[in-house]
Amino acid sequence: MAAGMERYQIFLRVVELGNITRAAESLSYTQSGVSHAVRALEQECGVALLTRGKAGVALTENGRLLLPRIQALVNQQRALEQAIHEVNHVVAGTLRIGTFTSVSTQWLPGMIERFQRSYPQVEFQIYAGGYEDIAERVQEGRADLGFLTSVVRSPQLCFHALRRDQMMAILPRDHPLAARRRVSVGQVAREELVMPLRGSEQDIRAALADSPSPLNVRYALNDDFSALAMVEHGFGVSVMPELILRNSAFDVEVRPFSPARWRTIGIATLDPAGLTAVARTFVGFLTSPDNADLLQ
Repeated sequence: MAAGMERYQIFLRVVELGNITRAAESLSYTQSGVSHAVRALEQECGVALLTRGKAGVALTENGRLLLPRIQALVNQQRALEQAIHEVNHVVAGTLRIGTFTSVSTQWLPGMIERFQRSYPQVEFQIYAGGYEDIAERVQEGRADLGFLTSVVRSPQLCFHALRRDQMMAILPRDHPLAARRRVSVGQVAREELVMPLRGSEQDIRAALADSPSPLNVRYALNDDFSALAMVEHGFGVSVMPELILRNSAFDVEVRPFSPARWRTIGIATLDPAGLTAVARTFVGFLTSPDNADLLQ
């Protein structure tokens, strides 16, 4: 049976995923092993931490009160492990990264592959989500760093810019604007828009911020690729960062804006002075000119 710190880690994973079965799969445990660990932690605390139902699990009031303390204990344990590695001049441990679709599909695999050649003792935990979720994870210590764009503002986060990415208009093949080499913000904003909610919504709204007319969002979808599919089938137009369009199999027309619109992708962290050795090394790796080709 899991004991001590391991129970806390299992509990946090169950809370994050909201489901014991999925938590067990992600941790390579049996479902019964995870259930036993959670029950043992509840016995240790003397209170119920979770409610169980057909839809999954949810925190009780006591669970909500204890969650930040348990998260802090796990973070302190990780910090101790990192300090031990630093004393021994070893870059090792787990790096928790929050990321969004275009970075996770176009950049991250190559970054991890090259980084692990130099630091094979580093393991990665990847969390995919929208910008707000990524920022929240970093602020709460549930991720060591997160890929974000400069449109996200938080006094708690330090932003290390990596690269500018051009925003493009996405049109059905037979759309009248497809006859133009470039399009204006006003022309696109007048159209019915397909908006990805968990993808690039904030970047899109920033790109269209000076539109003379209110945006007409016809469809709001959970991700960039679903939005591209809707545009392909003629349900509206969209705006996407160029990075997400690489190797795209969608049959759409892509046009730049005039004047051009951009987003800036970077890495967000808490105070750099408090970063673990692994996180600090990874940020240095990404910002090194030697690895600029990974950001193409």
